[in-house]
Amino acid sequence: MNREISSRPSSKPSSDAQLAVVDPSSNLPSTLQAIPSSPSSFGPICSLPPEILVEIFQACSDLDDSPWRLACVCGRWREIAIQAPSLWRYICLFYGDIRSIWSVKQWSIPGVSGTFLTAGRKQVYATVKDLDQAILRSGSNPLDIDLSFTQRGDVESEAHQLLAQDLLFRIFAQEDTYSRISRLTITQLPSDPPTIPIPNPLPNLKAFEWIELGSGCTPFIRQLISGCGKLSSIDVSFGVLFAVQDFDIWRHVKCFYVKDSSEDSFPSEAMALNTVIPECLSLEEFKVMGFEAWPGKTTPPVTCRHLHTLELYCEAKYLQRIDAPLLGYLELYEPWSISPRESKDICMEFPELATLIVRTNDSGWIFRSKLPKLKSLTVTLGSGAALVNRVETKVTTWEDIFPPSVFPTVESAIFQAVGHDNLFVAALQSVPNVESITVISDALPDPGFGSQLVQRLSSTSPIGICGKASRIQFGNRWCNFGVQRVSLEPSFRGLVAVRQGWITPLQSLQVYWTEDRGPTEYLTHTQNSSV
Repeated sequence: MNREISSRPSSKPSSDAQLAVVDPSSNLPSTLQAIPSSPSSFGPICSLPPEILVEIFQACSDLDDSPWRLACVCGRWREIAIQAPSLWRYICLFYGDIRSIWSVKQWSIPGVSGTFLTAGRKQVYATVKDLDQAILRSGSNPLDIDLSFTQRGDVESEAHQLLAQDLLFRIFAQEDTYSRISRLTITQLPSDPPTIPIPNPLPNLKAFEWIELGSGCTPFIRQLISGCGKLSSIDVSFGVLFAVQDFDIWRHVKCFYVKDSSEDSFPSEAMALNTVIPECLSLEEFKVMGFEAWPGKTTPPVTCRHLHTLELYCEAKYLQRIDAPLLGYLELYEPWSISPRESKDICMEFPELATLIVRTNDSGWIFRSKLPKLKSLTVTLGSGAALVNRVETKVTTWEDIFPPSVFPTVESAIFQAVGHDNLFVAALQSVPNVESITVISDALPDPGFGSQLVQRLSSTSPIGICGKASRIQFGNRWCNFGVQRVSLEPSFRGLVAVRQGWITPLQSLQVYWTEDRGPTEYLTHTQNSSV
């Protein structure tokens, strides 16, 4: 590739080709300041034609990096970046304390007048004049706009209201802007936003997110998105979902996120979801984060025929009210207050589920469920959950909590629970063909903890477990004091030595002895002992 690139004719750099000195907050390495302006000094990349460089620059932008960083490399890059409209379509309109944008950076570019603020790939503006320049620079590309009108002080000032009105009119009342908006995020609008004469709903809006908007903003939101035929992604944070449940937008929504609702709004938000979800006929991804009221007692059975990804905070028993035959990814976080007795009759069936992540006080319902294609399993048991299971459900063995060989298709497993050898042994026995395992102890273990588990992992007799595992990790807080380390390190070395001769040799063994340091690698993928 280098030979091919080198064979291209060299492009003559601009006369101002030099490295720009930028604000220290840009975190550019100091060594870059000495880079010469000659293309030959940069290597073959400087021989690339502009259209290829633009593709590379766009890839950097997709990683949320500012185009001004690229413009600081040399004059040629600066010229190409500034003339590439696709790099400038990410706009943040901000009014408030700029320090609240934690990632903001300031740039001073040689040959370009003024200073520039960015938050990741987005250009930060606060005046209509700057916004006009940004829209002009973006050409005819779809726009990704973030509106953030955080208050200065406790009371909204008249200037704050007027500036917000001017900016909103510039965006939504002029066709050259509103017709190109593809993604829109709105945070903390003024409590009484103006009525804007939008000729039509945003015709090309595909993704919409609103954060911390009061009920007074509902007419404005309705005006923006009602009737948007291309809207496929909605993200609500601290929102007023109950106020927009009757919008005619849900039929085409594929991705829907609800998060961080206040506890006072739980009942109304839950009722709104009962109305909205059946209307989402195309729903593929649904996440309810930090909101433990849906699904619940009032939730009727609902069918989501296209749903693939689901994340919920709820009791497992209510999950049975969602029929999702194509579900492939499920995260479920049960409240810690749930008793195992409440899930003793749960038995769910997800024929296409490949990934399951669960936080619960009772693993019984997981292993009673029918999951024939499960590949990745993560189970976190609450502190004391093992004891609760044994007392309240009257189990007699750990295998009653983790039945042996119940998930033969699982290839990757993570188990987190209280520090008890027999519990982890039973958990690992439930996934006999696992290839990668992580075991995390959630409490300071008793003396001797871990010895039996390591012995079972090292054994070639019938008591051996996880014989096909090539990657083993003992996660954070596994052994949090020196006595365990002294007694277990010989066992870990023995585990490495024994499993090197197995049909599936061990490739990696890591142990986190403490919380604040990285893992000790007893074996890496190159089969070198580092201890």
